[in-house]
Amino acid sequence: GWSSYIMSKLPDCKWAQRNDKILFTINIPNLDPNKTTINVTETSFTFKSEDHELSLDFFGTVDPKQSSWKVGARDVAFVFMRKEVGDYWDTLHKGKKIHTLKVDWDKWKDEDEARDGDLDMSGFDKFDFGGAGAGGFDSDDEDEDDGPIEGLDGKKEEEEEDGEKAASNTE
Repeated sequence: GWSSYIMSKLPDCKWAQRNDKILFTINIPNLDPNKTTINVTETSFTFKSEDHELSLDFFGTVDPKQSSWKVGARDVAFVFMRKEVGDYWDTLHKGKKIHTLKVDWDKWKDEDEARDGDLDMSGFDKFDFGGAGAGGFDSDDEDEDDGPIEGLDGKKEEEEEDGEKAASNTE
């Protein structure tokens, strides 16, 4: 019947880019994050809310861990950090054309005029994929191998902090 049509229509959305990130906005007012499912992998993005559904196959690769989002009164903004800084993507989505996807000319900057710091990133939160949604993001181990010194320092500090807490509790 009718309801299945209403359930999942494509949201109006728009995108812009820099050489290191993709700016993506879905025009849904007052989104309830608790009733929204979002999954970001290196090559895809899926979004499902009460009324809308969207999936993208990225033209390039992004870093899900570094990506973030912000729910606003009028829309939901996403920033997908690219794995590699480089040439602009030809398109956001390499699958079948999404007729509701437009270029966000307000945020668009050509490659030669884009500057760092022209984006206000306040209020953006990293995706919290919890245990269930985080399948496949096991790049932590690789990161630690790159810089064993950093890893050790971090661990030492944590232990000291815990020690202090423990000491103050026993007084």
